[in-house]
Amino acid sequence: MCAQEIEDRKETALYYFSRTLAHTVHVISKADPIKYILSRPVLSGRLAKWIIFIKQYDIVYVPQKSEKGQEIADFFADHPVPPEWELSVDLPGEDVFYIDILPPWEIYFDGASRQDGAGAGIVFLSPERHVLTYSFVLTQLCSYNMAEYQALILGLQIAVELELKDLDIYGDSQLVISRLLGEYKVKKEDLIPYHRHATKFLEKLDTTKLNHVPRSANKMADALVGLAATLTLGAEETMFVPVCNRWSLLLTEKKLKMRKLT
Repeated sequence: MCAQEIEDRKETALYYFSRTLAHTVHVISKADPIKYILSRPVLSGRLAKWIIFIKQYDIVYVPQKSEKGQEIADFFADHPVPPEWELSVDLPGEDVFYIDILPPWEIYFDGASRQDGAGAGIVFLSPERHVLTYSFVLTQLCSYNMAEYQALILGLQIAVELELKDLDIYGDSQLVISRLLGEYKVKKEDLIPYHRHATKFLEKLDTTKLNHVPRSANKMADALVGLAATLTLGAEETMFVPVCNRWSLLLTEKKLKMRKLT
């Protein structure tokens, strides 16, 4: 290849091919086969011979820019591969990597404010459907909307600490969700600091999606916030509340037999 050969006192076409490569040649291709061959530590057979001849030419690799699909189809239609050509497996094509795109984490938040206390409930749902629950007693009495903002801010703070990147946010407070989406302005001055604080945490995440859901779809967070609002804890005080499956009465003999049969 790339050499002048004489058969029956006639020069082959390769002679003119070598003259064509006398100047700098730009090879445009998505893959870089020449660079791949030159980087291999051990070459044998035809590859070794090709490298010896290729090195005498000034060949520059130029990565191919994106083209429209129809132009590529037209090129292949105008330049069909001769049927006598053999496909070579010596050079690799482009490597294709597959990655699993997992759904984002989900967070459900809810806040409650009562005369005897205020609380916040937060539920995280991982892409593998694992559940993380948090219940907070708010140390100061506040309005219902403040409690909702507090619940969201605490949830976003946990998300940042967990280094979550993508988050779908669900809450039953139409006021909080619509304000953060920019549909309405925050008019009450006492809510503006909470709104700004929540916005700062949202900006720390890569992608977020705010969703308003009815209270019936936010039952777990609602239960947690109800528990927190009824507890009386001091500042920075934590209480561990275990949740277990139990039945207080012993099953009768008849019910035991029925359960065994089922």
